[in-house]
Amino acid sequence: MPTRWFTAADDLHATLLESLPLLERGDTVVVSEKVAVFLTGRAVPIDAVQPGRLAHLLARAVRPRPGSRGLSVPEKMQFVVAEIGRPRVIVAALLSALTRPFGFAGVFYRVAGPVARDVDGGRPPYEHLVFPPLTAGESTELCADLEAWLGVGVAIVDLNDYGGTVRGVSPQAAAPGVLLAVLAGNLLGQRSTSTPFGIVRRLSDR
Repeated sequence: MPTRWFTAADDLHATLLESLPLLERGDTVVVSEKVAVFLTGRAVPIDAVQPGRLAHLLARAVRPRPGSRGLSVPEKMQFVVAEIGRPRVIVAALLSALTRPFGFAGVFYRVAGPVARDVDGGRPPYEHLVFPPLTAGESTELCADLEAWLGVGVAIVDLNDYGGTVRGVSPQAAAPGVLLAVLAGNLLGQRSTSTPFGIVRRLSDR
């Protein structure tokens, strides 16, 4: 469902109330992780992250997918270094360099972990922000809070054209596997579609 363009002055609860149509029992409201991070004040100003030599070196070696800058942004790489530590980042980089000639892709991200894989931001229109991924606990807690407020299930998801993950669900939400099957193909779209929220609704038996 298309929405207006949100700003840091907006609140997640208020924007959901403004954007969602009338909900029905059994619905699961789907919320984009990036918007959840942004509207709960968890985004980090990019100028607060000062990349060091290691971050600059590793960022130059990144080969991002089309339409994404990934960790080629030194500030995002520095955020990862700060979060998981230099030793783990160095081991991930070395293993990636050793295995890449043999056709193994994604080794750096598997070794470095979800922060490296899922950190976002650093590109227009949010080139001034870094979006840390939510932890499982943060996602589950936020979903439960939103469910208590909306009265229906809530899921936070991170989707793109290459797949996605369900970050967390509330007790009344559809199962993660069901949500991924329904949302396959990135139905929420990307930035240009302005659709950070969706509703997964059961088909009527009638």
